[in-house]
Amino acid sequence: MPAIHEDFRKIFLPHGAVGAFEDELFGDAPAAIAASFERDSACQGQEGLTKVQDAAAAERPHALAFVDMRMPPGWDGVETIERLWQADADLRVVICTAHSDTPVQ
Repeated sequence: MPAIHEDFRKIFLPHGAVGAFEDELFGDAPAAIAASFERDSACQGQEGLTKVQDAAAAERPHALAFVDMRMPPGWDGVETIERLWQADADLRVVICTAHSDTPVQ
């Protein structure tokens, strides 16, 4: 969902939620770290795979991918992760989902 992508973008901006926390803990050092990586997003597994393949071909591989378990239509999270790891075995994956089998009370 685009809103979730926007939330992640805000969190990982140099002075977003994570950046502010790092600044408080470490001073100015994290700004240099934050500037050393780029953020990218894809809405479906196939699009994510293409981005991982293109980044690897450009010798700028992705270090981390956040993958939702449910991404209709198309591949689910498990298939997406399998294909991402076929393209780049060093890619770290964080599994995300808003789905729960437990009812909210």
